[in-house]
Amino acid sequence: MNLVSQIVALLLSMLSKDQAKELLDKMFDFIEDKVAETENKWDDTLILPLVAKAREALDVPDNDA
Repeated sequence: MNLVSQIVALLLSMLSKDQAKELLDKMFDFIEDKVAETENKWDDTLILPLVAKAREALDVPDNDA
């Protein structure tokens, strides 16, 4: 595990489950918004399904949808 992964894991372990989900939701929202801003449709095809799978795997609902 690299240093960044360890730091993220440590920070997430310091949060409650609800706080961690809220933080992850905001992170996923940021990624989705950046992908939506681009004119490139490849990132829509590749990145958005990965974010959806990550939300599903981590049980992080899209609270703004």
